[in-house]
Amino acid sequence: MSILCRVAGLALSSVVSASALGWGAAGHQSAGAIADVLIAGSHAAGQTRSLLGPWSLRTAALWADCAKGVVRAADGYAYAPARHYPECAVFETPQYEAEMVDFVRRNDSQCRPGAGEEACHRQYHYSDIAWQRGAYLPGAAGSSDHDVVAAVSAAVLVLRGGSAPAPFSIAGPREALLLLAHLVGDMHQPLHVGAVYLDADGAMVDPDRDGDDPATHTRGGNAIRLGHGSLHALWDSVPRRFGPERALDTLLPLARRVAPTPGDNTAWPRVWADETVALSAQAFAGIAFGVREGRGGDAAWSARLPDGYERMREDIDRRQLARAGARLAQLLQTIWP
Repeated sequence: MSILCRVAGLALSSVVSASALGWGAAGHQSAGAIADVLIAGSHAAGQTRSLLGPWSLRTAALWADCAKGVVRAADGYAYAPARHYPECAVFETPQYEAEMVDFVRRNDSQCRPGAGEEACHRQYHYSDIAWQRGAYLPGAAGSSDHDVVAAVSAAVLVLRGGSAPAPFSIAGPREALLLLAHLVGDMHQPLHVGAVYLDADGAMVDPDRDGDDPATHTRGGNAIRLGHGSLHALWDSVPRRFGPERALDTLLPLARRVAPTPGDNTAWPRVWADETVALSAQAFAGIAFGVREGRGGDAAWSARLPDGYERMREDIDRRQLARAGARLAQLLQTIWP
């Protein structure tokens, strides 16, 4: 489950957006743990160790979310003392906090976020392609040159020996691997790539056909209320049996059967995003949306889920977590054969 934190005395930007926390700690750790096993004994495993030092991919998979603990303070940037996850403790040393601060400083506003938009590095974690597209479409509403597809592609380029394109600032292979270990997981969470857009009455709209009105944005499902939580928070959570302590029993056999993505690995992020947008249609199907309440950033829609929704979600979780772990391993093994 996504965990939000506020840091007393720091700016409002210290609030961690749930839109940036795909699958929460457990899901990302599970995907990383699967990848650790699948690359064991390979050249890719050796290269990974040389870049990450004592950290496994299971541990590194949380770094990009833990870096959201870096906030703007009166005298610059600082890592907030409160943790997003207890698992972030491994990064909370002077050396590693400085590393996260440096990353955020370089990737905070260089994409020129508009009014109400998140810091650039937070936008690296998602796109908001309308589910009606059926696939990821560059230039469509919800896409950008710094969304999750572009961010994974940039990290791959750096690991292949190239440079990240603007607006990304990736310091080198280590930082690229830390990003990749997390963002490949985000790409497989349906609400991190596909989106639903709603009018004031709760009817679905198509921003590419009807016009992209900011009032229709559901913010990755964060503005869709389910009781005391949100639709995004529901998808962030994973069943305990798919968590990192059991993933090698429940998910690894399925991950071993995931076929490699065809073509050059620079094209893989787009292929994976196409698949995830298509899956997002299932995530929104059959939901009864209520009228919009509130205005601006506080606007939200209530929702009622159809029968069988939880079973459907868990089946997608199972397949997508296994794919994320397998594909992270396959990607690293093509970069370092």
